[in-house]
Amino acid sequence: MKIGFIGAGKVGTAMGIFFKQNNLTLSGYVSRRETSSQGAAKATDAAVFFDLPSLVSASDVIFITTGDDQISTVINQLIQTACLTGHHTLVHTSGALSTDLFDPILASGGGVCSLHPIMSFADPITASLNLKQTVFTLEGNDKGLADAQRILKLTDNRYFVIDRHNKVLYHAAACILSNYLVTLIDSGFELLKSTGIANDEITRAFMPLITATLGNIEKSGTVNALTGPLVRGDENTIGKHIEAIKTQTPEFLALYQTMGLATIDMIKDKRIDGETYDHLKNHLK
Repeated sequence: MKIGFIGAGKVGTAMGIFFKQNNLTLSGYVSRRETSSQGAAKATDAAVFFDLPSLVSASDVIFITTGDDQISTVINQLIQTACLTGHHTLVHTSGALSTDLFDPILASGGGVCSLHPIMSFADPITASLNLKQTVFTLEGNDKGLADAQRILKLTDNRYFVIDRHNKVLYHAAACILSNYLVTLIDSGFELLKSTGIANDEITRAFMPLITATLGNIEKSGTVNALTGPLVRGDENTIGKHIEAIKTQTPEFLALYQTMGLATIDMIKDKRIDGETYDHLKNHLK
């Protein structure tokens, strides 16, 4: 199985490095910018291609690792060049997009798959190392899934298969867990700045709390990992929080209330009873 990449950015380069480390065979890269293809090819000891037909003819599985907004353009170019056959499997790595994008090329009889790594890609080297522990989400037709599963078996990665109609909801959840977690932490940091704590001290002081919380979630789940005034039913403290935020940093009041309401919904009848829930809800509203 020879794997080729259309797109030589962080994702394509990182996955190429990872595949190479796991003894998979790479054909090479084609990209809009020749310098990108050369860099990725050098990092993976693969070839540089200058057009799509050449890459496709040298590959069995073709990964489209461009930006999401370029995938449809690449598919149209593949259709125009008529270089795909039933032998090929076409894969994209988008989290938000499904294999619906590949419907125009299904007539070729080949495989189609969406293979999304549940991981952020800061830089190719770090990402290639992180891919060792990454779980993947797959959806596609029978041939596409079979080829993707064969690759992940060789790399020893876990994966799960979802219905393509659930892909957007899946990606929304991933954004909450990754992107919005960053936003939530930033909001907490901003509140801490308002107390006079030096900016360069905040991360150092509070990252142990954040990492310990994540460790508790991994060990015990979200409901059991929760600590603090809400799970204790401490209405007095919650009331003081709201008054302080309303007075000193009112721009964060809606976020505090929204997160508080979501939290008591999470722990109702599990960590707090109905009466406590109602009292807390009244405070948070």
